[in-house]
Amino acid sequence: MARRWHRLPYPSTHSLGLGASVAAEPWTLFLDSCGRGGLRGRFDILLHRPRWRVWQEGEHVYLAEGDGTAQISAEPLIPTLRAIAREEQQRTSDLGDFPTPYPFAGGFAGFFSYDWGRRMLGIPGPDDPTLPTAALAWYDSALMVDHVSREAGFWGRSQDLPDWLEEPPASPLEPHCPGRGSAWRPRWSAAAYRRAFADVKAYLRAGDVYQLNLAQAFSGRWSASPWQLYSALRQRNPAPFAAFFSLPEASLLSLSPERLVSLRDGRLQARPIKGTRRRDPDPERDRALAAELCASPKDRAENVMIVDLLRNDLGRVAELGSVRVPELCALESFPAVHHLVSSIEARLRRDCDPWDVLLSCLPGGSVTGAPKRHAVELLQALEGQPRGFYCGSLGYVDARGRMDWNILIRSLSYRAGRVQYWGGGGIVMDSEVEAEYRESLDKVAFIAATLDGVEDLVAPATAGAERRAAEIAR
Repeated sequence: MARRWHRLPYPSTHSLGLGASVAAEPWTLFLDSCGRGGLRGRFDILLHRPRWRVWQEGEHVYLAEGDGTAQISAEPLIPTLRAIAREEQQRTSDLGDFPTPYPFAGGFAGFFSYDWGRRMLGIPGPDDPTLPTAALAWYDSALMVDHVSREAGFWGRSQDLPDWLEEPPASPLEPHCPGRGSAWRPRWSAAAYRRAFADVKAYLRAGDVYQLNLAQAFSGRWSASPWQLYSALRQRNPAPFAAFFSLPEASLLSLSPERLVSLRDGRLQARPIKGTRRRDPDPERDRALAAELCASPKDRAENVMIVDLLRNDLGRVAELGSVRVPELCALESFPAVHHLVSSIEARLRRDCDPWDVLLSCLPGGSVTGAPKRHAVELLQALEGQPRGFYCGSLGYVDARGRMDWNILIRSLSYRAGRVQYWGGGGIVMDSEVEAEYRESLDKVAFIAATLDGVEDLVAPATAGAERRAAEIAR
């Protein structure tokens, strides 16, 4: 039976209520724009019950059709994905009445970890044992919500239309989430961060790198379901590239504000974030912090370095002369922080496909440093543990060749009640250790506040990194 477009009423309780019904099923993926509207907050995509599952653990790539038993692929991951995509595109080539503006006409969706990207750069090291290094699935059908036109629809066969769509459940956005967590625990003390920072500065002075994105890991516990944790985090920090991905081993929860790369009608776009200030409850002080960020030579230099790196990444797969920077160091404000964001655009070469683009861009330059390969080598030694999902990428490549991928920052993994997440920032010669340490905490303050049951949406100002470190280590 052919797939077709089934129009649905716009959900009065937002798409989050629709996802609640299937969030516990393995391989359910919710790509959440958080209903911000505009170009980066228009569509939500809910995917579940895939036709193919593909994942990598160590050197082995596994694939399984439907609910079938997994087999080891004879090919590496990207050739395996390409082969399945070709087969599925031939099987379902007729897009019929699929409405063009909607973003996902069936295809692959999932994530690549940071460590998968590190491996592609030829840099050895351990992998996070709690998650695959990559996990993607081919989804024939999709539920999508358009927050601009205030419409919704299901793309798929009539027999696959979920029965609960006739009467969607209420959104689980309770004002007081029933889950409770433990106090957040940083892997590094403030003193340990300072030692790592000093090492970074030595590399910078020696000219080994121009920028290095140093990060530290945090851990905690959560007593309720991962979907309830996602709902609570989303209330505090809605973001345009948010996502929830339920895997058999664990769940990935992302409130990412950052796009790695998108592709539509042959046009590529990357939107790196570099430069951060916390939000302040006082409007006047908040405006001052935003103005300070915009005027900061250090933050602008940090952003421009990564723009140059990403121009090179896209240039490897772009038509000659097509790479341009239409937006440089623009201010974007989110509930927890202000950011400087730039935009790099290019036109994809005819002999390249979306997978070539990902191979060129992973791991994202904004979360490694410049030059990228050597930065990743140094971070491997400095941080002392695999990053796993953190600073990887989650998104999709659909059957038409469109794609959109985030960078997995402001993100966490949930496994059997245990939560892990990271915070970090780019360090350049002008960076100061106390400010950088404080920034690594400010970026994940909304996660810590959610786990600790703190009600304030904006983290209060502190006298400095030492005081914040004392608060979180109590």
